[in-house]
Amino acid sequence: MRIPAGSLAIALVILGATSVAACSGPDPSRQFRTVLQFPTETAPLPVVLNDETGLVTSVDSAPLDPQFDTSEPAARADPTDPSAFIVSWLGGACDNDAVLWFTQGQGTYSLSVEVHGKFALLGGCPALGVPRDVRIVTSRPIPIDLIVAAGGH
Repeated sequence: MRIPAGSLAIALVILGATSVAACSGPDPSRQFRTVLQFPTETAPLPVVLNDETGLVTSVDSAPLDPQFDTSEPAARADPTDPSAFIVSWLGGACDNDAVLWFTQGQGTYSLSVEVHGKFALLGGCPALGVPRDVRIVTSRPIPIDLIVAAGGH
């Protein structure tokens, strides 16, 4: 069977466009940004959340909870809003920015935290742990035990 040259060209264009779309990264309309401010001398931290669930409506900084263990990234319920939760992790004084990915698996949600540090020469960065808290609001409540957070430094 012979495929006409025009049909083959159209098929190659469609295949190429599909490949580019699949590799182009997160949908910018599903990216949410905030900047965490700190009362100490620590610099503000830009945070980007990539939402692959379609459920996120906003992100913002959250009040720190000194009772919450931030040694590893973890999610906790927001006591003021059933459609919100707070993700916490322990950052450092030389963090430059953080990127979060919120995805949905089979019955669970994954929140991945990726922190990028500033390049600091010897002695240029104090060894200081800085608690980080981001409040994520969703279009409907998500049970906190279905959210698994991971990542960090």
